[in-house]
Amino acid sequence: MTRTTIRRVSTFGVSGLTCPDCLVLLMERVRQQPGVREVTVDLEPAGESSLTIAPAEAVSAEEIRALVDEIGFDYIARRSHRRPLRGQDARSWSPLIHSKAGGPELTHLP
Repeated sequence: MTRTTIRRVSTFGVSGLTCPDCLVLLMERVRQQPGVREVTVDLEPAGESSLTIAPAEAVSAEEIRALVDEIGFDYIARRSHRRPLRGQDARSWSPLIHSKAGGPELTHLP
């Protein structure tokens, strides 16, 4: 039997990310915030990218808005949710790039 853990995350909409360099810049700046353990970005160069942060309590919407504005992107909205984590399979949902303490790494899409 596989044990499932539910983790609360916050997802924010961000526009203006047009390339992988923009994406890495945003991820690195968010990852530097105290308490942030995981950052995932789903890059949509022509629209709204999704920035997901865990745990949800690590950063407020106001802090993310200020950070996004400071580096020149557009903050759109906040959506909090829970996602199930199942051992190694927990990362398989990652849309493009996944960042933990070791830095960003490419993630294979399902």
